[in-house]
Amino acid sequence: MQLTRAIVVVALCVAPARGDTGFTSKVQVYSDSDHTQVISPIVQAQADVSADTNVSLGYTVDAVSSASVDIVSQASPTVIHDNRHQASAGMSHTFGSITARGGYSYSKENDYLSHSFELGLQDELFDKNTTLAIGYGLSLNSVGRANDTNFERSLTVQHIATSWTQVISQRLIAQLTYELGYASGFQASPYRFVPVRMSPDAAPDFWVPETDPDTRWRHAIVVGINRAIGEDSSVQGDYRFYLDTWGITSHTFGARYFAHLAKRVELRLRNRLYTQNAASFYQSTYTAAAKYITFDRELSPLWSETIGTKLTYGFSDHVEGELKLDVFYYSYADFTPLLSRTGANVGLGVSLTY
Repeated sequence: MQLTRAIVVVALCVAPARGDTGFTSKVQVYSDSDHTQVISPIVQAQADVSADTNVSLGYTVDAVSSASVDIVSQASPTVIHDNRHQASAGMSHTFGSITARGGYSYSKENDYLSHSFELGLQDELFDKNTTLAIGYGLSLNSVGRANDTNFERSLTVQHIATSWTQVISQRLIAQLTYELGYASGFQASPYRFVPVRMSPDAAPDFWVPETDPDTRWRHAIVVGINRAIGEDSSVQGDYRFYLDTWGITSHTFGARYFAHLAKRVELRLRNRLYTQNAASFYQSTYTAAAKYITFDRELSPLWSETIGTKLTYGFSDHVEGELKLDVFYYSYADFTPLLSRTGANVGLGVSLTY
């Protein structure tokens, strides 16, 4: 079942090669009121193979169980279970002030296959007070449909990001980022069918497969700051403005607070507020079939808020553990089958560094 589409987050604004060797193991558990649960064990490792070169490997499994609005429909009236496997590898190398990075990830589930590539360059200027970065990502995806060997579609996603990070003072850092994305191919769900009816309360006259435009351009600008407070704490804030050729405009506001509660204990608090309008072709009720027709709540007008906390404890100079909890609320004012959604994401992990 195509639940966990391989939309890979690519680290385009790269960081310098890590100056350590380490291993991280985490387990994340996601659950929401739309009857979806995801358990995700994650393992990651990185190693310095030379003074200037670092390599990394990662593996993630998403074990999904769902009876959400997307699943319980005319097309698939049942609970589904699926596993997504993703393996990744990366390497970074420093040439003086310039760091180059490349990476590859492979993701597979029973109806989706993805190959993703990333490249990036970062340069530190003016005694490391200014950092410029640029990156490019490419994802090649094959979309299938469970129990239908004749259904196969392709989706290509490209992404470019540039960033400027500036040290303003000893206690203040600012960053400006521009992101450009382009998707081409099949972008609808092969499982979603859209009811066509005369009114919201009427029974469907018939159902038609969801159809989205084949292309989508995305633009985003992000402004962020990081401010130290006292000797043991800091605050971060960011704003993201987004628009695309499907008619969606969104605003994201984020804030994080970090505090060292003790020598080996750090607390992080965060809040995220997101709001968007609907896609230009979205309708809560379709009275006739159309060229583009969707039953996707993520294309409707919505807003969401996430509140989270993470506690990190250093057991020693080389061993660190973390416990994370995020709770969220989504409001879909114009999507009748699901007007709101609540849930939580819990994470537990340990990191070893040498």
